[in-house]
Amino acid sequence: RFRDEINTEREEWCYQDGLRDYLSEALQGLEQLPEPPFTGHMSSDHEAADWALTWLPEGLSSGASAVTESYVNLIPTVQGGTHVNGLRTGLTEAVREFCEFRNLLPRGVRLTPEDVWEHCSYVLSVKLQDPQFSGQTKERLSSRECAVFVSGVIKDSFSLWLNQHVEAGERIAQLAISNASRRLRTEKKIVRKKIASGPPLPGKLADCSAQDLSRTELFLVEGDSAGG
Repeated sequence: RFRDEINTEREEWCYQDGLRDYLSEALQGLEQLPEPPFTGHMSSDHEAADWALTWLPEGLSSGASAVTESYVNLIPTVQGGTHVNGLRTGLTEAVREFCEFRNLLPRGVRLTPEDVWEHCSYVLSVKLQDPQFSGQTKERLSSRECAVFVSGVIKDSFSLWLNQHVEAGERIAQLAISNASRRLRTEKKIVRKKIASGPPLPGKLADCSAQDLSRTELFLVEGDSAGG
């Protein structure tokens, strides 16, 4: 709520469903999976976590930006930290478990956190009794115990959600599997390129990049000083 006493104006911002409405509004116009976002709240004696998250299957349209916001005791942590690491770990473990239980993974494919994390938009808010930050600006959380807490509650909550929403869960799993398959293809191309290129050339020579043999030259040199 904002009150301008000079101009006697008042403006209010209110999200009836909290983080869910906030994230949905920020991503308005983009395809979301799931829609509405997956949300939850968990607390213990000394810590609590609230979250809303969704994936963007089609990526970002022109001018759009992903939402990757995290807070500790309402302090924005723009560089993330252990709570965000816990979120990523929990999601990865839940998706892996879901894929293995339903035999969704192709042979030779193993999901990495990056495969699951790609195109994920989220808002994460945690509350801690004694948070530890990196640096004086409090932009990054460094409390190690928070990672364990967040990863545990996210994994349990999201595993339950995936098995209660199987169709949406399989679509999320296929997004991660597609990312993993693309990553593996890229890695294989790099390996093949390294093998085909042979041993590295000395610094004084450069590998041939042209394909037309009539326009290329071969240098034969000997001696260490000449790069032979």
